[in-house]
Amino acid sequence: MKCPTCGKEMRSKVRDYEYIESGLKNVVLKNIRVHHCKACGELLPEISNVKQIHAWIAEYLLSKRTPLTGDEFRFLRKATGKSAKETAERLAVTPVSVSRWENDKEKIGPQSDRLFRMAFIIDAELPPIPLEKCLETLRFILDQAATAPRKLKPQRIEIPPRAIQKRQVDAHE
Repeated sequence: MKCPTCGKEMRSKVRDYEYIESGLKNVVLKNIRVHHCKACGELLPEISNVKQIHAWIAEYLLSKRTPLTGDEFRFLRKATGKSAKETAERLAVTPVSVSRWENDKEKIGPQSDRLFRMAFIIDAELPPIPLEKCLETLRFILDQAATAPRKLKPQRIEIPPRAIQKRQVDAHE
């Protein structure tokens, strides 16, 4: 494979890949094929099903016990296909609040965090989540919100190949 940046030959290797293209700094795709150009340093991962990967990340974020970070909020908002203005209207806040949350200038309040997660389940443009899983996640959001710690160090989100492959099989059923 030729490098799209410099035209030199690229080498490929199966390895872990930090998926910064998601907009999150803590997502790692495990054991995927990555093409590397030694001449210019270009990295090209082979990612076959981005929507399924984003659905898995969204499920993880919806189920985390701590409030969403700005990057996580932005990731989920974009997955709904809604603008910041539309999201603000949906949550009955100002677009300035949404901007401040996304840029970590202001912490999202617990009520807005819960409401946003629930709205996400309704509005997401990712592959559909089965109804039973939606209800389970909604119950979790409500139950955990009262006891959630206010701040924990962001955890690394690792997506193993079998999870991606399983999701692809599930999506075709």
